Amino acid sequence: MKSTSIAVIGIFALLVMLVLLLPQATKQQMQGALFQWIAPVLRTGASVGHELGGVRGGLKRLDELERENERLYSENEQLRAANSLLRNLETEVSRLNRALGFREQSPFKLLPARILSRESATWWNTCTIGCGSKDGIAPDMAVVTENGLVGKVTTVGKDVAVVLLVSDESLRVSVSIEGTQEQGIVSGTRASSTYTPDLRIRFLSKTANLQPGMKVLTAGAGGVFPSGLVVGTVKDFSAKELEGIATIVPAVDLAEIRDVFVIIRQK
Repeated sequence: MKSTSIAVIGIFALLVMLVLLLPQATKQQMQGALFQWIAPVLRTGASVGHELGGVRGGLKRLDELERENERLYSENEQLRAANSLLRNLETEVSRLNRALGFREQSPFKLLPARILSRESATWWNTCTIGCGSKDGIAPDMAVVTENGLVGKVTTVGKDVAVVLLVSDESLRVSVSIEGTQEQGIVSGTRASSTYTPDLRIRFLSKTANLQPGMKVLTAGAGGVFPSGLVVGTVKDFSAKELEGIATIVPAVDLAEIRDVFVIIRQK
């Protein structure tokens, strides 16, 4: 062992002995001075520990807030879906109430029928309903909704029937214009996949004073469609070389129909 190390050890041992031999009051003063000297270090350590604890607490609170936000978002989506369902149910109940009122007040015996299918290729021409001959349905019976004319029955099976829609160009309906002496024939136009076919009234007089919004009603000629059924309203009128022609807006949204009534007979 080097002499320097021995000297250091000796000095340290001497200092320890001196400290032990010091009076108690002196040792307490020295301890106080030592604590005073290291106090800044202790305070810094305590501050860092406190800050770390605060960060950990803040992270925990953020995690809790995130979970709470996810829970509230889920509940909000559920409420949104429930509100949408309630609105749809309210709309459906309102529609069914209107249909029920129409059936009760109608002068005809009406048979309710649900539309079973519609082919895309003949969307504006025909639809199939879930009633047939066993329910009393026969060809050439008029088909309506509470809003107006839909078409007429053509082919009939035991449990199903085909309805030719008023938008088909082959269907002809004699009509009159409410508030005028004008009469004509309504038919559809050739259907296209890109637009809704027009309904047109032909064989009107060239001088017919038709205004937009006038009601178009069945005239009752031909025995298929009873008089007074709403077909639509006048959209515009033009005088051609030999006749007047009007375009009408159908009373029934033929793209959205789901349920119809078949007119069985007069009450």
